[in-house]
Amino acid sequence: MACLDFAASEIEVLKYLLCSYDVRLNADVDLADVIICRDNSRNLSKPAIKISRQPEPNRTIETTNNEDGIVDLPYDLIGECLARYERAMEPRISLRYRLITRLPIQYNTLPSSIRSRFLKMQKIDADLSKHLRNEIARRTLINAFGHLGFSLRRRRPPELLITHDIDSERGLRRAEAFHKIEEGLRITSTWFLPSDDYPISRTDAEELGENSRIGSHDVKHDGRLIHIKTHDKLVERLMSSKRRLETIFGREVSCFRSPLMQFNRKILRALGDAGYKCDFSIPCWEPVHPTTMGGFGIESAQSFEIDNVIEYPLTLFQDHQLLNVLGMSTQKAAKFILEQAALIRSFDGDIVLSVHPDYKFSEDLPRYRQLLISLQEMQNSDIQRAAPPLITGDF
Repeated sequence: MACLDFAASEIEVLKYLLCSYDVRLNADVDLADVIICRDNSRNLSKPAIKISRQPEPNRTIETTNNEDGIVDLPYDLIGECLARYERAMEPRISLRYRLITRLPIQYNTLPSSIRSRFLKMQKIDADLSKHLRNEIARRTLINAFGHLGFSLRRRRPPELLITHDIDSERGLRRAEAFHKIEEGLRITSTWFLPSDDYPISRTDAEELGENSRIGSHDVKHDGRLIHIKTHDKLVERLMSSKRRLETIFGREVSCFRSPLMQFNRKILRALGDAGYKCDFSIPCWEPVHPTTMGGFGIESAQSFEIDNVIEYPLTLFQDHQLLNVLGMSTQKAAKFILEQAALIRSFDGDIVLSVHPDYKFSEDLPRYRQLLISLQEMQNSDIQRAAPPLITGDF
């Protein structure tokens, strides 16, 4: 495809929307099969998708196929997507978060109940279906290609990724029970550990590292990563964690998730320079994000590449939000997760789960095992887009 009449930032968003699909941006219009352009473009000699400058409507408006090799998209899909994308890349950090994470003591020395109470005081926006606007934009764009006779397919099938953040030594002690369940189900999970917060023994490393991936969870779980201003200091801190974990576990550490899901473009750039290949730090949507003290996310459920790092959005609400903020039982949380997973898969999204061994699922291992079995069944079945959520097991 080729692009006409778009700024560089808008082309970046187009690449983000189409990153997972077998399509290539061509600088030479004459060599492209499809042109994506603004609705004021004239004299188009190839199949084209014209994008209006009208604002995004409150209701769904169908794409118009003119039957002349031109498809009209009736609102500014690219501009609206760009605005959401830029808000996600540069989140507005709340004053409360700044104050708490600049205390002379590490923030997580405060009892978990008090930290959760701070989040509960904020407006909670827990309806994921209302926060997939970028996925809706992606689908609209893919359907426009289809109207022109080009069926775009994903480069790889949607994935099921099971991840864990080990925030404390207590979590490390509980991690092996999760690990055994996952080994029994032949699941290769990813474990994110801070490199300098608590001791990780050789035995811990051998047990946890077997048949799993190890990722960095920063140097310390202190929430201060986002306060670092200079690129060199960010790279130094991220590289320090990577190298120490590689020494402990005796393998390459190539993925990262920041504590408290701290995220911005500056951190992402530093990750690439520190040698990381992928990041799991941005939520698709989180009801009360700690750094913003409000709902926050990229509003999409497919991985994308930016600054040479592959970004995997956390597509399901993490267990802390469900258990500690929304006050769910493990039974209700498991059912909620499966409903969200079915919604994500209806958009061909990756199902990315984050469960902390520090929290209640470690006390309800049968429920956790059944949750994984249900997610595996969902992954392995051919779910139609319009199908209702698939929920199995005794929830």
